[in-house]
Amino acid sequence: MPRRVHRPAADGGFLLPLAASTSLVLVLSSLSLQAAALQARGQVQGGQRLRQAEDALMSAAQHWVAGAAGQLAGGELEGQTGQVGSVAYRLVAWEGPRWPEPAGLDGLQRSQAVATLELVPTAEQPRPLRAAFALELARPVAPAAGGVRLLALRELGLRGRAAQGVAP
Repeated sequence: MPRRVHRPAADGGFLLPLAASTSLVLVLSSLSLQAAALQARGQVQGGQRLRQAEDALMSAAQHWVAGAAGQLAGGELEGQTGQVGSVAYRLVAWEGPRWPEPAGLDGLQRSQAVATLELVPTAEQPRPLRAAFALELARPVAPAAGGVRLLALRELGLRGRAAQGVAP
């Protein structure tokens, strides 16, 4: 009778390292996915904060225009402050209007002005955020016919890249 040589199975030492390697790969990939999800969430939150700040600036511009309606023809407007709800703002720049255009068919002169508003820094947003707004104005040629009217208010966008602390 031939003697049988007992050989260990070829896969006896293979399963444990394979299982350990597989579990390590799964742990690392789940950590990668979690990090990517957290980064995306932070970017979304930054974008939301930026949109809220832009909305607050537009509300501030509308509030400021309503309060300064009698002064829009010119004069020293810079430095004016106001508050809409919990949002405080100040006017940091005012350009215009210039009235060189001849009157239109409706007897009105048209001009544009640019107002730059800044949100007052808060604990949530320590860096001031600024935006510029274009105002389209009209006034009658005859001064007795009334004052300056606002025809349109349009946002020109953020200024000074102070928004870097807000947006991603």
